[in-house]
Amino acid sequence: MNEQNLKAIFFSATDTTRRCVEMIAQAMDMPLTVSVNLADRNVKLPELNDNDIVIVAAPVYGGRIPTLAADKLKYLNGNGAKVIAMVVYGNRDYDDALLELTDILTETGCKICAAAAFIGQHSIFPKVGTSRPDKADLEKLAEFGRQCKATLVSDIAKTDLSIKGNRPYKKYGGVPVHPVGSRKDCHKCGVCAEKCPVEAISIEAPWETDAQKCISCGRCIFVCSSGSRGYNGIKYNLIGKVFVAGFSHRKEPEIFI
Repeated sequence: MNEQNLKAIFFSATDTTRRCVEMIAQAMDMPLTVSVNLADRNVKLPELNDNDIVIVAAPVYGGRIPTLAADKLKYLNGNGAKVIAMVVYGNRDYDDALLELTDILTETGCKICAAAAFIGQHSIFPKVGTSRPDKADLEKLAEFGRQCKATLVSDIAKTDLSIKGNRPYKKYGGVPVHPVGSRKDCHKCGVCAEKCPVEAISIEAPWETDAQKCISCGRCIFVCSSGSRGYNGIKYNLIGKVFVAGFSHRKEPEIFI
């Protein structure tokens, strides 16, 4: 058997999905030869072939994978690469996101050999899924990685997995709240504007957010060194109370392998 390479393609705005991907790679005890974050601008998709094992991961936004990630992944040339597909969601539900991700990858010529849905702290309402992935999640991520290696490296992986979800996919309804900044506290360093995946923040007025472009990924909050960006306001507080009350019951990872 030819030597196999481990590659990673993911969308990670606040580093949670990236950390999950790296935990799986670490458990597989294979060095990542390529790591591409689709939340970065102007990234190039890697060349793939049938000797590659690829971890492809995305967060869940409203029951779907981010449109930006989906649109980029559709240009991937799978060429028979073996794929581990994963979504990370904020303890509400992943709905049709994992199915959507695997459908896209299958259409590009990838072979889906394993899939999973893991939980991270909710990026908009952090009281839901607080501090996740936690120790128990990390242990399950590691076990998933070991299971993947045992099947993929030995060429005994199945490619007819039954992934949970529905077609047509759940309609994405958008996000009713968006992060904004404090003009008083903003240092105008420009990092949020530079890192925003959809260019919803301007260099000239980085405390403002273009709600028509914003996907509420939370990256601007994550990279803000002054702590001047965040979610606030009456609408956010009201929605938050309902959301926390309805979705705080602990969900567990689901694995298809």
